[in-house]
Amino acid sequence: MARPRLVSDDAILDATRQVLAELGPVKLTLAAVGSRVGLAPPTLMQRFGSKRGLLLASAARSPLMVKLGAEEAAARNTSPLATLRDFALSAVAHIKRREELGNGLGFVQLDVADPEFRQHALAHSAAIVDSCETFYRAAVEVGELREDTDVPALARQTLVCFNGALQVWAVNGWGSLSEFLTEQLDLMIAPYLRSDGVPGGGLFSAGTTRR
Repeated sequence: MARPRLVSDDAILDATRQVLAELGPVKLTLAAVGSRVGLAPPTLMQRFGSKRGLLLASAARSPLMVKLGAEEAAARNTSPLATLRDFALSAVAHIKRREELGNGLGFVQLDVADPEFRQHALAHSAAIVDSCETFYRAAVEVGELREDTDVPALARQTLVCFNGALQVWAVNGWGSLSEFLTEQLDLMIAPYLRSDGVPGGGLFSAGTTRR
C-alpha cells in the first residue's frame, strides 16, 4: 500500500503562493517551498515532477480559488455591491508590501510567453469576470445599479481596474492597497449607480455585511 500523504497538495500550493510573493517565480526553489511544509525537495519532485510542474499546479488552482473567494464573499454579505467589494478586497488582503506585487509580476512573463501558463491565466481572468458579472446582475435586480447597465462590459472593466490598480499601487504605494483599490472601484462603478441610490447612500452601504 502507498504511504498516506501527511501534507496535502493544497498545503503545498498555499506555501508555494507564499514563497512566490516573497521571491517571485525565478528565485523560488523547491527547497524554499518544502521548508514551509516540512518536505524535502525530492518529495516535491515526486509529487509535481519539477519546479515548473509545481508552478503550473499553482496556476491551475488559481481559478478555483477565485470561485471559492466569490462564494465566501457572497455568504458574508446581503448587498451584491458589498459582495463585490468584499470579493475584491479579500483577494488582496494578504498583500502588505509593494514588493510582493512586484514579485507576482514575474508570473505575468510566464503567462505571456508560455502557452500552458497562459491557459491557466485566461481561466483565472474568466473566473474573475464571471464572478463580477454575477454580482452586477444581482445588483441590477435589487436596484443598486441602473437597469441599462452593460453588465458584461462592466465585469470586464472591473478586471482591468483590479489588475491596473495593483500595478499602479506596486509602483506608487498610495496609501494602503485596500484603500486605493476601494477608491478605484468606487470611481469605476459610480456612473452606473441608480440615481435614487441604495438606502444609506454610497457605493457600498453600511449594514450590508453578515458577520
